Amino acid sequence: MAYDPQVVDAKIVSDNKKNGLYEMVVVLKDRTQCRLFFEKDPVTGVGQVTNLNRLMKEPCPICRKDYLCNCLDRYKQTIAEQAQAYIK
Repeated sequence: MAYDPQVVDAKIVSDNKKNGLYEMVVVLKDRTQCRLFFEKDPVTGVGQVTNLNRLMKEPCPICRKDYLCNCLDRYKQTIAEQAQAYIK
């Protein structure tokens, strides 16, 4: 069974207008929380996701480990697209 992340809430927690970096905290349907880091393109102004960190409030929904893993990195772009829809 493939993992299908579904964003239920997203909010921007920091925004640096000077250098175009911002971050948001995202809550997924399975109660997993992630922090996404974005960098705005200076020409278009569109944010590109640069990094994703899973917050250690729930075990990983993919491998069920309760410590640092990189399983959600494969879904970074999907989660970022869904999260930006909540912000706009």
